[in-house]
Amino acid sequence: MKKLLCQKTFITIFVLSFFYSISVNAQTVKTVAQWVALAKSGEKKLSGANFTGANLAGIDLHGADLSGSNFTGTNLGSANLTDCKLYNSNLTGVNFTDANLTRANFLATNMQYVNLRNANLKQALLQEADLKYAILNGANLQSANLLLANLEGADLQNANLSNALIEYIPVSTPTSQTTYETKNGVKTQKNNAITVETPEVVETEALGKALDLYETNKDAFVKMKGAKINNGTKGIDAVWAKAHGMIVPGPKPVLKSN
Repeated sequence: MKKLLCQKTFITIFVLSFFYSISVNAQTVKTVAQWVALAKSGEKKLSGANFTGANLAGIDLHGADLSGSNFTGTNLGSANLTDCKLYNSNLTGVNFTDANLTRANFLATNMQYVNLRNANLKQALLQEADLKYAILNGANLQSANLLLANLEGADLQNANLSNALIEYIPVSTPTSQTTYETKNGVKTQKNNAITVETPEVVETEALGKALDLYETNKDAFVKMKGAKINNGTKGIDAVWAKAHGMIVPGPKPVLKSN
């Protein structure tokens, strides 16, 4: 009898614990509307948030931790995301038109089909990001880290990639006042007295593997097949671009005078 009573007690406790856990989980899982309200309140700890399809145009989220969040189809046009952490997030189809993404962290982030037209990505960490078919027309990518990023089919027309890190090139320490180095096929002159902003590089397993294979596969860092550039694109040499499968503009037609 006592044994049966103990079994019933155990079952009752188990059932109550089960339903309690369901109730707690239901309370902790926020809706998109709740996440939006939290973001607009100025909250900075927003990792794992769900902003799917939300309209966050013009919002100021500078310095926020948005890592591991879902932004699929979200409108972040003209938003301020300076110094934000967005790594490992899903940014598929996000509208970042005219957004400020200076020094934002997009490490290994899904950014397929994003619209970054005229966005400011200066010194942004885009290492290993998937930017396949992204619109970067007119974007500022100065001193951005694009190592191992997938830019296949991306639109880079009128974009500024000056001093951006796209391919790995070993550079020796300069001994003279002025030195020349080639990056992305463009020769740039540097004076040691001038401070040059350098892209942030993160040591990852993927980067380590690529470096180990550098001598046998020097093009492993560049994934830009089908990406488009034009005469307004800065920081990428047309010959270098063509050699890496990019779509480059043809020579201007010569108009014949009558």
